[in-house]
Amino acid sequence: MTLWRKVGTLFRASAHEPLEQLVDANALRIMEQELRDTEHAMLLAKRELAGLMATIKQLQRSNEQLSTDLAQREEQARQALERDEAGLAYELAEWIAAQENQLQQQRQQAEQLQRQETSLREQLRRAAQMHQQYRRELQLARANRSAERLLGNLGQQTRGLQAHMGDLASSLERIRQRQDNASDVGAALQQLQDEDDGSALDQRLQRAGIATGKTDANSVLARLRGNASSSE
Repeated sequence: MTLWRKVGTLFRASAHEPLEQLVDANALRIMEQELRDTEHAMLLAKRELAGLMATIKQLQRSNEQLSTDLAQREEQARQALERDEAGLAYELAEWIAAQENQLQQQRQQAEQLQRQETSLREQLRRAAQMHQQYRRELQLARANRSAERLLGNLGQQTRGLQAHMGDLASSLERIRQRQDNASDVGAALQQLQDEDDGSALDQRLQRAGIATGKTDANSVLARLRGNASSSE
């Protein structure tokens, strides 16, 4: 049972191999698209950050205006108390209390939004750094792939050159063999020719110091010298 389970696992693993090979073959294209997706996500995050910053500014202006209104109402409440306008002073006090609570909530909201802004800024900063690093890695990977292709082409060219040089050497050797063979054949034909007209035999007799009966320049000179000596 365990063996069949392993066979099934092997089949499932084999089914993933074509996909893995496809991914590996297109790794650079996939990484390039992922970088574009990251750039788009960073752009959206920057827009969100800009909107957050605008909201914070609006909230800060609202808080400043509310603080100004509160200071004015407090002054009015003091004047009402000075004039014994207790009812009016109480109404102003209720308004002041409500607005102070509102101001406190808005200030807390502004602080929370500022913390979010700080966090988002940091995330974008880190993302930009990582994106730049991945972009450099992609460029390096492309350069490495180009170098691999160049080295592969150079290897093929080198092997092709070596093959051509081997062919040239083989052809030269065959030419030399044919020339040597032709030279040997010519020498053999000359030897046969010499044997046919007796030249070879005469050469052997001359090397042995035996006269062949044929007249040559040396024998003519010797004869002439002998005749000259006898006439004297």
